[in-house]
Amino acid sequence: MKLKYTKWYAFGILIIILTVLVGATIVEKKFGTDFAINNIYGAWWFVALWCIFAATSFVYIIRRALYRNKISFLLHCAFGIILLGAFITFLTANRGYMHIRQGEISDTYISEKNETAKRLSFDVKLVLFDIEYHPETYEPADFISFLKVDNEICRVSMNKIYSHKGYRFYQMDYDADEMGATLIVNHDPYGIAITYTGYFLLILSMLIILWIKLRWRIFFVFFPIACLWYYISQLNPMTPVLRSPMLAAHVSVIMASYALLIFITITSIIGILSKRLRSKLYNWNQILLYPALFMLAAGIFIGAVWANISWGRYWGWDAKETWALITMLVYAIPMHKNSFPVFRNPLKFHIYCACAFFAVIITFFGVSYFFGGIHSYV
Repeated sequence: MKLKYTKWYAFGILIIILTVLVGATIVEKKFGTDFAINNIYGAWWFVALWCIFAATSFVYIIRRALYRNKISFLLHCAFGIILLGAFITFLTANRGYMHIRQGEISDTYISEKNETAKRLSFDVKLVLFDIEYHPETYEPADFISFLKVDNEICRVSMNKIYSHKGYRFYQMDYDADEMGATLIVNHDPYGIAITYTGYFLLILSMLIILWIKLRWRIFFVFFPIACLWYYISQLNPMTPVLRSPMLAAHVSVIMASYALLIFITITSIIGILSKRLRSKLYNWNQILLYPALFMLAAGIFIGAVWANISWGRYWGWDAKETWALITMLVYAIPMHKNSFPVFRNPLKFHIYCACAFFAVIITFFGVSYFFGGIHSYV
């Protein structure tokens, strides 16, 4: 197979994936989340698309000898490991729900996949369920289940999981009389470890690339992030799930990325209109696209880790998650100017970046006002 065909197979499948993701959010809006998960996100053909994309991308990287750039190769390998971890989770993980009343003992949970009862290798007893409130208010600060597992008393609360023999327990809901709780039970002994390895390698490679590309200027990029991080960390969110330091990290990194993407969009429009400034702004935006894209990726994966800590899954295909992924992939394409010489043309690069901002608008505003989901705040 010729090299150019390998390239177009890889990026062609990426375009197909982007199209499917956009369509999936529309389908979810019209037919509901369960329909979208069963017929798109959880369907064999959707998983196959990602597998084919990973395989063709790897073949293209090898045939182009891109592994000679060790840091770039590490970055792409990190994404491959993340996809591998997700695939292993898809094949082997089991997730379900355990409803248990105070004083009761249970050794089963209801599987989310097929709603059958799954048996644990140990007993779980709910010793006490408790709600902590914010001082001088009736707003819950935390939901806590005190469990007895193998003669050990443990605590499960929002953002605090309990692990035992490969099973992870998460606080999900509680009964109206506050005498019972519903726990998420997740058994994923392989996928999470592989996925987290990919996250670590991704962050490491992005930091190295930023250091090489920006050198001392990297400190000016991260200074506003630190300020925003500190401000958010001082807030006192009333919702129990938001009482996590991950909130400040997730939001501040994402917002800093959006700020850079806004700047890139404005300067791209100027570059389209001004032939005199076009090349200079092209050079600026090429550099700024690195921290903008990398912070967006970091913010997405920080959110994934937080979701895994809170809800037992690092990716749920919520509309905001899906559109954030779409935005990341859209802005990743012009980073491959060696594969696509069109992005070496300043005018065409500016036009693409100006149009790409539409994905940011949908992610930030469109999801909240149209698609809805757990990330909708209107």
